Amino acid sequence: MDALTPQEIDKAHERIFPLIIKTPLISSETINKKTNANVYFKLENLQWTGSFKLRGASNKILQLSNEEKSRGIVSYSSGNHAQAVAYASNLFGVQATIIMPKNAPSIKIENTKKYGADIIFYDYKHESREKIASEIARKENKKIIKPYDDLDVIAGQGTVGKEIAEELRLKNIQPDLYLCCCGGGGLIAGSSTYLRYAFPNIKNFAVEPEKFNDTQLSLKNNFIVKNKETGESICDALLAPQPGDVTFPINQITLDGGLAVSDEEVKKTIVELAEEMKVVVEPGGAVAATALLTNKINVKNKNVVLMISGGNIDYELFSSIVRNC
Repeated sequence: MDALTPQEIDKAHERIFPLIIKTPLISSETINKKTNANVYFKLENLQWTGSFKLRGASNKILQLSNEEKSRGIVSYSSGNHAQAVAYASNLFGVQATIIMPKNAPSIKIENTKKYGADIIFYDYKHESREKIASEIARKENKKIIKPYDDLDVIAGQGTVGKEIAEELRLKNIQPDLYLCCCGGGGLIAGSSTYLRYAFPNIKNFAVEPEKFNDTQLSLKNNFIVKNKETGESICDALLAPQPGDVTFPINQITLDGGLAVSDEEVKKTIVELAEEMKVVVEPGGAVAATALLTNKINVKNKNVVLMISGGNIDYELFSSIVRNC
């Protein structure tokens, strides 16, 4: 694949459809009244492995040759991509080695192990996961499955946009805004590509933690801006060091801007989503809803599509957030 097109996303969806859940697109009367908008939540926290990541991982692995599969694969991730790669690899009988940070959420580590992957831990402050993976791939002749900077992975993530578009068309709804979390940028690159194709007038916005708003800054400056190495956030799924070399040029075309939210705002949103919608969301999966609920953008009288990207949150963290918010 030389470029990302809606047609490639259509092909990806046809390829992975037997392996994924068509997740619901729901609305909340309470939140609609609170925001004076019509808000449609895409619940990828209900996807197999608890996040959208299975879409991209399975699309990539399904296209490997039998010889490549027999040699095994290597990947790196803070958790959601790790689980997705491990799960898909297990389905296809492929040995997977995953590079994960030592401080990854325990639920993500345990699930990655449960799906049969071998885990190598690294110190994210002093080691490069990409270098570790490249060295393993070179020595053992394994294929690297990148978490976002790969067109096949991005096309797989884009299938969530196709599902949203099809459901909105069935309901005769024209969306005005799309708010989506952004780490490396693969999910929003794929989904915004399809939504812009289906609804040319839609405005697409990336949402990031305030200390990891590299896509917001990069869009403003029109070149890739790295995050500061001193930043920290509870949004572990969104802590990529900078926009991807493959994802950013796509997002420059399809996105209308970026928004940023604080950890404290995210915590309050996690509680509100649990109380009002009975939806359990991990911090990174809640940032788009946080931007909505903290008025980071004008949504009055608009149709808003909002991504809930994942629900893999440790029970201890969830309990702590609920107790203290």
